[in-house]
Amino acid sequence: IVTREEFRRRLWNDGVIVDFDHSLNTTINKLREALGDSADAPRFIETLPRRGYRFVYPITGAPSESRKSEKPPARWRRWAVFAAIPLAVLLGILALHSDDLRLLGRPAAVDVTSIAVLPLRNLSGDSAQDYLADGMTEALITELGKIGALQVLSYRSVASYRQTAKPLAQIAEELKVGAFLEGTVLHSGTRVRITTNLVQASPERQLWADSYEFDMRDILAVQGTVAREVASRVRAEVTPPERARLTGSRRVNSEAHEAYLLGRAHLSKMPTATSWTKAREYFEKAIAIDPGYGAAYAGLAELHIRHRGSTTRNASDARIQARRLAEKALQLDDTFAEAHTVLARIAQQAEWDWAKAERHYRRAIELNPSNAEARIRYAMYLYAMLRREEAVVEARRAQQLDPASAFVNTWAAAAYFVGGRFAEGLASCRKALELDPAYSDASLILARNYVAQGKYAQAITELQRAMTFSERQPIVVGALAHAYGRAGRREAALKLVGTLKQIEAQEQRYVPPFGLIWAYAALGENDKAFAYLEASYQERRDRMVWLNVDPLLEPLRADPRFKELVRRVGLPTRKAS
Repeated sequence: IVTREEFRRRLWNDGVIVDFDHSLNTTINKLREALGDSADAPRFIETLPRRGYRFVYPITGAPSESRKSEKPPARWRRWAVFAAIPLAVLLGILALHSDDLRLLGRPAAVDVTSIAVLPLRNLSGDSAQDYLADGMTEALITELGKIGALQVLSYRSVASYRQTAKPLAQIAEELKVGAFLEGTVLHSGTRVRITTNLVQASPERQLWADSYEFDMRDILAVQGTVAREVASRVRAEVTPPERARLTGSRRVNSEAHEAYLLGRAHLSKMPTATSWTKAREYFEKAIAIDPGYGAAYAGLAELHIRHRGSTTRNASDARIQARRLAEKALQLDDTFAEAHTVLARIAQQAEWDWAKAERHYRRAIELNPSNAEARIRYAMYLYAMLRREEAVVEARRAQQLDPASAFVNTWAAAAYFVGGRFAEGLASCRKALELDPAYSDASLILARNYVAQGKYAQAITELQRAMTFSERQPIVVGALAHAYGRAGRREAALKLVGTLKQIEAQEQRYVPPFGLIWAYAALGENDKAFAYLEASYQERRDRMVWLNVDPLLEPLRADPRFKELVRRVGLPTRKAS
């Protein structure tokens, strides 16, 4: 066995920055092509995954009789093996620079329907350049996601594998994918060099490798080229509209694109006031440099529609900004799935224009079938419209695309509960809380399910656990007050109502009305509950869209005022159970 590390020591001096893995993989691959060899059934070079290579062609010759005493057969065989390996490496290095050898053959394509783009590695030696590798990773995921025949995992689900030492087979099992795209990025001035390596997960073998050196202005064209090449190697059918979207040739301003990538890097962080502000500043910088750069408008629209971390207290103002930016992005380029998702959310949650919301969700999914957020948001729309089975289908697909997202697993659970699939809902909630124990939405969905089944003690336990992470989060306090009220613990519920009012008065911050609505609903104080519901209607609060499916509103449903409110919002009427 000649190890990969031995090759590195022999061929490159210490301190030299080079994409060793890609270079060696490409060398061996092209050498096999020249020799007519195969990684699956090797005749000359056997790959020992994660270790190195071995020359396996049988040595049948022997030294002459006169020299047997000088060099026994065993030593001759060892010499032949060690002579053959450096010769193979030499031929392979020549192959790196030879188009002739490239024409002698290419790896056979394989049928793969799911793929993960592992985080590209930054070779610059400067951690400040990590944003470029992350941005390229996310961009390649987006480009590949435009191919409907491929299931491409989201950036959130692959980001955790940045520094992993796990073997590819284990990663493939965890992510449920058939192939990986991995590689590196090296950035210097306006020039960028990326390498790509497509690997089949099982049996592990290289399907394709290549490198691209280009000006940052041509980055969109290169990303499309990589996506088309990957599709051809895994036999993914690319429709004419998809091919057209992957063949964009528009050049971008390199400074604007770098600012955009920095904006996306902050957008992907944990939502805080700092990350929100930084993301906004970089997106706005990109737009100032290039007012025609649609991606920056789409990114800024995404940012404004996310309330967590927002520096504004007025959700209405944020929606107005998000709508304006998303519409601007689509004026420049109608193919931004993210902008369509933003407009769908606004149409659903603020305008209550259900037909418009569905058009934008479906368009977003058409443009990027692997967009997990568009699919889970569409599932939330579908169960609000009482289209339960359709919601379950979209929720499952979203989980397949983004299995490591607490957000996706939580709202998939909500779709399962609404669809009567309690075991699946419970499993999804537990997965979400395993990923992020402090994610309060998961605790809320789980507790609401317990309340719906009359399991008030379990609901109280779960919400009390959630309170340990955020003792004064109003929506959690209100849900716990509801659980206490339904369990007959009126004094405990009233105490929490007092806490909600105290938060609003003492901390001078907005308290979402649904915490009090839930509390009053459980306490039988319907007039107060409907007063807050009416205020929520006037302010077009998000949770109004789930009037039909929120278990914590069950005590109010027999009241005629509730049916009238459902009609005014434009939701379908529930059939009597």
